[in-house]
Amino acid sequence: MNQVYFMFVVFAAVIALAIPATAQDDGQMGFGDMEETDPGEESAQENEEENEEDTFLAGEETEEEKALAAPTEETGTGLHEDPETKYFSVGLRLRWVMIPEWFLGMFGVDIQTSDGRHLLINNVGIGPEFTYRKDGFDITAAIWYMGMGWKDTVAFKGDDEDGGSWEVVTNDLKSLLITVDFIWSTSITDWFAITYGAGLGLGIPFGDIVRTESAQNQPLVKCSGPSDADTWCNPGEEYGEVYDLPTGIVPWVNFLFGMRFKPHRHVAIYADAGFGLGFQTGLRASYIF
Repeated sequence: MNQVYFMFVVFAAVIALAIPATAQDDGQMGFGDMEETDPGEESAQENEEENEEDTFLAGEETEEEKALAAPTEETGTGLHEDPETKYFSVGLRLRWVMIPEWFLGMFGVDIQTSDGRHLLINNVGIGPEFTYRKDGFDITAAIWYMGMGWKDTVAFKGDDEDGGSWEVVTNDLKSLLITVDFIWSTSITDWFAITYGAGLGLGIPFGDIVRTESAQNQPLVKCSGPSDADTWCNPGEEYGEVYDLPTGIVPWVNFLFGMRFKPHRHVAIYADAGFGLGFQTGLRASYIF
């Protein structure tokens, strides 16, 4: 009996030792493998949960809720311009230039046109431009083309001259203008400003202005040449004479007043009007770098 009992005790001990070892090999937790929790970590977690619960009960947003609710702002999309920052842009200009008859009449000139129109010169100029801008001040350099002629024939004479002084003048003059505008702006909002300034430059002319004496009592009809039968077509007068500009260039000075619109951070649109070489109004659009 003692031998059987002894063998049973040994067998039970072997089984008791084998069970934990097998459980440990299979990745199962034994009685001695329970992980102990750090009291400090457990306390911090409890405090965080209590703070979130207090925030919720107080009706306040948690940090996560604030982060989710915050609007996402795309950088660089604003229309505001830093006064200390330099801005550069390239664009295109259109400018309508007009000279009415009464404007030349102010300088003692009588005019007759074939259609009775009031605008002697009525042309549009176009060309590229480059702008430097800082603190609301623009310097804009442009190279642009503009017609400076008029249609049909026009008769001129001095207002203190007699009828025999009428001349028929044809004009197909054109000009390549090289100009610089100095424009200040006063901002009303980030996207709208009032502009004012002046422009200087010169034009390289091409085309001809041709003068011919008018026939008697017909200011708009050219004399074919000197004639004894026509007292207006006297010898020594102009018959198809090409008129040269005194300076050989077209001087350009103008004063401008207008508006600046900025619908996008990369786009500026100018609408302006002014006077100088006649009266002008125009539109400019630029891409800002």
